[in-house]
This record gives sequence, structure tokens and C-alpha cells, in this order.
Amino acid sequence: MAPLLIIFLSQQLLLLPLVSAQDGNCPPTFDCGFLGLIKFPFTTTQQPHCGLLAIRGCEQHDPYAPKTIQLNILTPTFYSVLQVEPRTIVIRDDVQYQYLKTKNNCKTFTNNFTLPQTSPLASFRIKYNITIFRCNRSLKPTLPNYFYKYSRCPSYDIYYGNPNTETPLGFKWPSSLTPCSTIQLAVEGKSTNNPFEFLSPSYAIEIQLSDACESCLRHGKGQCFLDSKAKFYCAKENKSLAWKLALGIGLPVTIIIGLLIIWHRKPRCVSGLYSNSYLESEGIYFGVPVFTYKDLEKATKRFDRSRELGEGGFGIVYYGKLDDGREVAVKRLHEHNYRRLEQFMNEIKILTRLRHKNLVSLFGCTSRHSRGLLLVYEYISNGTLASHLRRHGSTNRAFLPWPIRIKVATETATALAYLHSSDIIHRDVKTNNILLDSTFCVKVADFGLSRLFPNDVTHVSTAPQGTPGYVDPEYHRCYQLTNKSDVYSFGVVLIELLSSMPAIDLSRDKDEINLADLAIRKIQKNAIAQLVDPSLGFESNSDVKRQITSVAELAFQCLQRDKELRPSMGEVLELLRAIETRKDESEGPSIGDGDVVKLLNMRPSPKGVTDKWDSQSTCSNVSAQSSSQI
Repeated sequence: MAPLLIIFLSQQLLLLPLVSAQDGNCPPTFDCGFLGLIKFPFTTTQQPHCGLLAIRGCEQHDPYAPKTIQLNILTPTFYSVLQVEPRTIVIRDDVQYQYLKTKNNCKTFTNNFTLPQTSPLASFRIKYNITIFRCNRSLKPTLPNYFYKYSRCPSYDIYYGNPNTETPLGFKWPSSLTPCSTIQLAVEGKSTNNPFEFLSPSYAIEIQLSDACESCLRHGKGQCFLDSKAKFYCAKENKSLAWKLALGIGLPVTIIIGLLIIWHRKPRCVSGLYSNSYLESEGIYFGVPVFTYKDLEKATKRFDRSRELGEGGFGIVYYGKLDDGREVAVKRLHEHNYRRLEQFMNEIKILTRLRHKNLVSLFGCTSRHSRGLLLVYEYISNGTLASHLRRHGSTNRAFLPWPIRIKVATETATALAYLHSSDIIHRDVKTNNILLDSTFCVKVADFGLSRLFPNDVTHVSTAPQGTPGYVDPEYHRCYQLTNKSDVYSFGVVLIELLSSMPAIDLSRDKDEINLADLAIRKIQKNAIAQLVDPSLGFESNSDVKRQITSVAELAFQCLQRDKELRPSMGEVLELLRAIETRKDESEGPSIGDGDVVKLLNMRPSPKGVTDKWDSQSTCSNVSAQSSSQI
């Protein structure tokens, strides 16, 4: 029955473009992939007359296909479209993006950005922008105290005001800056001393429609156009034609579409993300159920501060309870952060293709047209690994013993090895993103920074992102992201499990602020006992001492600055499993005597951690002879 309905429906729909074209009307909305439904003043390149800014790529079958836009006919530059709101479009200048990736690249201040030309329909402005003055070095302008100067460019100085304040209407810049070149750039940050810390390649362009166009849209319910003389006119809908369409074609088509949706959705509800699913709205958005903002607001008690579970760079996570009794964690992405849609879409895209017991499950999300961007996860009751390690020794929690710590290490490695086998790099591995349930089972979370990794390349070039103390130094230095970047971060996690120390601690001595540096130094000096948390029984339990020594050696391998000297995550997992299961000397070779790699018939590390290590760069590469069983 369904194929016949589809054939009939396609025959009826063929009539619609003909009628619409004859009448000259434009549809109220356009489907544009991951951008959702867009409407005037935006349109598609297939119907450019229906809006002011035409987005290219909306017609692609793949909803995640890139969307681009040309802002000015005279400037043949296309920009990546990140987000579309009713009167705002967020784009990325890829040239500026490349400049900002290079540390202190002064070409950033020469990359002029041209807005669309003002017309009788609308004007345009950059939200969250700053005016930069590029002045000849010989010029010594007299400026107020609120001006900043950047003088590290080769032939000119940069002057600017506070990037976090709006320039008031009618404000006049100091006359001493008149000889300077000016440029408007996008901002996203709070620093003032270094412009590279607050400049952004992403521009939020606000469209301010003319009063006549606004009146046409709101009161006349018409469409805004320019005639052949570039003068505004308001095109009213042909209501008689609309009634004919509604009664003659629209009503039957609507009924048929409804039947098709019911027919198509019925089996999906049974075999969807989880059985007996509770859908707050009857919609599926990029493969996950859609929740309404109102229902999630109710579940979190209007996002009450007492329900906050944690906060990251892109949002706050709240505890919530749905009407069906399910406990959930609701991530609310920050407002006024124009990378938030990119993170929102990335996390959905990653998690909808993954199923693993050691990865947090995504229950659903809000529509991108909702009042806020919200992601809904399973609630993990026992908090983060970081919270257990940081609160160690306080009176309000129990001790986290070594058997649990090595179990956590093994399960985290299992999750990461699964991600890498799925061609995904997490990119933000840290103890705050390792959640523990009531039985201390691991759930790795937060995939906002994760990246799908192409099968046919060894690395991808991207600006370093992540958390200080965990970022791979080679990634930070060379801008080359590989799965070995996750291995380095996991090495830091292993050291945290051994020491109960945070990855970064400004209260430590200058040379020991970074935990990875501290650990390397202690291991090289044969001083593991000074690194290990005393309560783990390193000195009193020989079996624990062997395991901890082996894990320290493994962490040392993971923390090599040269990525080629680090093991793969699959090899890390096999080593941890061997360390965890070999508990007695009578079961086989001793583990932790500097020969842990030989247990897997791999090349041994150069020296055991019981010997002195001459250099952190002497560790040989671990060959990939074993395969992980995920």
C-alpha cells in the first residue's frame, strides 16, 4: 500500500511548483539540512528571489553536507554557514580561521570582511564585533586610558578598545586615529591584552529589515520584493489560489502524508533508541527523539541552580526527572556562544552512531528552533572521577581503593578504544568527563569536541582544543590531531589515578604545575613512591606495588612527546587488562619489573621504571601486533 501512496503523492506534488511558479509566490520555509527550516530573509540558491541571503547546499541529500553563502556579488567569497536564526546568520570566515590557527599571525588584521550592501529591504551589522585600528609605527596617537595597544606586528601597531563593550550610537573615535586603517572583526572572548585571544573567525550577522518590509510581513502577511527599479513592493498572497490549493490538492496531500508518517513511524518506535520510548513531542530530530523546551524546563525545576551537576566550556548540566520517572542529565548550551550549534550538532552526530556500555547514552534533544539548545542524557548517579579523586581525604566520602581505580582505567580505555575503532577521536579526555555509576562502572561523556576521523588520512589539521593539562603537546605545537592525542590525555588520567593530584595545580612548584611534567620527572628519578597516593598501599602491598609500577610505566609511554613513541589505545587496553588480571607471582611472569610489554609479545620498553630513565624521548615505539577485543 505504501509504495502506491508514494507514487500517487509524487504525482500530486508535481502540480505544486507549476502553480506556485505561475503565481510568483515563495514558500514560507525552506528545508536546509542541519540548519533546519529557514525562512525570509533567508532562502536557497534554487530560489534566490525569495529572500535576501541565499544559502548554497540546502538541496543536498546529506543533511550534514556543508552549507555556504556568498554575502556580496562583487566579492566571490563563500563562507561556511554555522547557524541560522530568524534575523541572524552565523558564518565562519575560513581564511580568518586559518590565520587564527597560526599563533599571533598579523594577517588576521588585514583580512577585511565585507557585509552585504544595504538595500530598501534591509541593513546588516556584525553582532559582537570590535573595531581594530592598524597604524603606521611612526604614528604616536594620543588615546584615552581604555585603549589597548598591540605592537608585535612587523610594520604597524594595533589599537583597540575594550572588546566586551558595545560602541554607543553616535560615538566618535579619537581624531588621532584618523590616519590609521580600520577593520571590523568578530569577537568571542574576554581577554584584552592579546587580541588573538578574543578574536573569532565566526561572524554573527544581524539583518535589520526596513519598517516597510516588517509591516508587509507582519501586518499584510505578504512578501518583500524589489521591482525592476530596485524599489520596495509588498506582494500579497493569492488567497483564492491558496484556497483552491488547500481544498483541491493540499487537503488530500496532507491526509496522505499523515498516513505515511503513521505507517513509517510505527515500526521505528519499537526498534528505536530504546524500547517503550517516552517521546515528549512526536518528532525525531537527526535520529534522536525531540523533547520540548517546556517539558525539560519542568523536569529541571526551571533550571534551578540547586540542580546543577557541572559546567563546561559550552554549557551547564542539570539534573532532571521526566514525567515517566526517568532521571536525566540535561545539558543547556550557553547563550550568545555562536559555536554552540556546531557543538550541539557534533554531539548528536557522534552519539547517534555509537552504542557501548562505557559511553553515556543520548536520550534526545530539543529542536534547533527551541528557546534553547538542550541535550538529554542518561543520568549517571555517582558523579565524575575527578570529584572522587579531588575530594579524597575529606570526611564526607569513602576512600577510592586501588582495585576500583584500575577498573576505572581499564573501562575508560575500553571506551576510547571503541571510539578509535569507530574512527572517532574524543579530543577532551579528562577525569571530569569520566562518569561513574553506583557500582563505579565507567561512562565516558561529553563529545562536543569529538571529531570524526577520515579513514584515509593519518591526521587532520585543526586548531588545538581541549583542557589545559590534558592537551597533547605535539597537537598543540603542530596542529595535527591524531588518535594518539587521546592516548596522551589518557596518560594524564592514569597519573591522576595513581596520585590523586589534579592535572593542573597552580599551588605546586613552578616546574610541577603540570602533572604530566611532574610525573615524567618522578619516574625518571626512580621516585614513584613520591608520586603515588600513600593511601593506595604502594609500600605495604606487593601486588598493588607491582600493578601501580606497571601502570606508571604505561602512563610514561602514553606521555611521550613524540606521538610515534606512544602505544595505540588498543595496545593500552591490552596492557591494562594484563596488569589487572595478573595478581599473583605464581600465575606467570612478574608485572612491573620493566618487562610489561613482553607479556604481549611486543617490543619491550627501553628500561623498567625501577631503573633510572635518562630521557623521556628514549622510549621505543610499541608495535601494533596485538588487536583489541572491544
